[in-house]
Amino acid sequence: MREIMRVRVFSLSVTMLVLSLFTQSSNAVPSFARRYQQSCTTCHTVFPALNEYGRLFRAKGYRLPGAAGTIAGEEPIGLGTEVKSPGAKRPLEIPFVDIPATSVASFQVTSDYVNRPDDAVTDEFTGISSVGLIFGGAMGTRFSFFGNIAIIEDGAFEGIDRLFFQYNRDLAFNVRVGQFEPRAIPFSNHRRLIRITPYLNGVFPIVPAHNFFGFSPNQKGIEAFGRIPGPGSLGEFEYAAGLINGEPGGAFEALEGTGGMVGELVENLEEAYEDSGGENDFNNSKDFYGRLNYNLWLRGAFSVGSFYYKGKSGFLADTADPDSFVKNGNNFNRWGVDLRWDQDRGYVTFLSSVQFFNDSLDRATFNDLSARVTTGEIQLHVRPWLVPAFRYERVDLYDFPSTFSNSFDRYSVEFLAQLAPNIMIMAGTTRSSNSAPELPLFDSFSRVAVHFAF
Repeated sequence: MREIMRVRVFSLSVTMLVLSLFTQSSNAVPSFARRYQQSCTTCHTVFPALNEYGRLFRAKGYRLPGAAGTIAGEEPIGLGTEVKSPGAKRPLEIPFVDIPATSVASFQVTSDYVNRPDDAVTDEFTGISSVGLIFGGAMGTRFSFFGNIAIIEDGAFEGIDRLFFQYNRDLAFNVRVGQFEPRAIPFSNHRRLIRITPYLNGVFPIVPAHNFFGFSPNQKGIEAFGRIPGPGSLGEFEYAAGLINGEPGGAFEALEGTGGMVGELVENLEEAYEDSGGENDFNNSKDFYGRLNYNLWLRGAFSVGSFYYKGKSGFLADTADPDSFVKNGNNFNRWGVDLRWDQDRGYVTFLSSVQFFNDSLDRATFNDLSARVTTGEIQLHVRPWLVPAFRYERVDLYDFPSTFSNSFDRYSVEFLAQLAPNIMIMAGTTRSSNSAPELPLFDSFSRVAVHFAF
């Protein structure tokens, strides 16, 4: 995510997946096609965007819908035995599961050409800017796992991006535990089609409240989710509920080292977090959220949903003093509605959401801050291999101090051309209105990228 926020005019990205088996945040995975003997378009419109079948595949723990966990194309390796115990009336049975017979690991390598018009050196090649390890799999009909580790990010070891274990009872009830992107987010930043910018509703920070919480790129905790048939088998309800730490999101990382007032605030908050005593959280309060969608077939796959998130964060009573950190000083909420429509002939996909932000702080001034992020996106499948997409985002700010009081707009356009199912060229640009804060998250830039998946 930080690369997207830092790159200005031109970025060339080469992604290589070797020994791959399971999906990652920004790619379709040809190993799925090999393992299940299915075309990439079975689950994807244009990767990484999923169609309805792909969303069911993901919900079932990376198993084919309707296949009851069976695997085509390769024989899995069975684990589990019956142990004979002397004097026992029946064998002691270890539950049987199977694991994939091929490697579950893949590597992602990225190389960029970067233009930063405001830096002392505006153009440079990054060489190898990032190396990532992606792994995942299904074990029997009940368990699955997925992980993505950034081995190198900007020349340094980064750590775990996402890693979780999942229990799949059936479509009605599933649980995952670990580090993941919460389903409360209106639209996933890991599976977005327009790659040049992240969805602001997943990362937008309330800077005057010192609250950099974001759904993306990940949170640590536990989440239950599932799908239940609607009345008279007309459509279905989709739900999710989770309990997580509520840590700073992608905007916090993007603003590290930026200098100025905001950069200094981020540095002092980071020091305060480290001094708070927790390994992965800075207070004892856990955040919770819920989501409810209704899905039906309305000349295509149509879904309308609502979500609510409640959390606690902290703030610095003195922005220059990390020791003035108030751990539970901010009670904040995020809530909203969203909809998605995939036209039945596959020509158009439309996304829209409205998300509200409210931060109530235990301090004398600017103690009640609110914001709204409105998002609209349309994807036009002109040809199966050519998809232009356009996204409009509007940020409205209420009761903010004068330095952050301006509402603003952001426009993102990207053209995606698939030279082959696993080779894609992306060309895009993003523009923010003049009233946007002068922060990397809202920079205007353009890029061209080439993407390979193996």
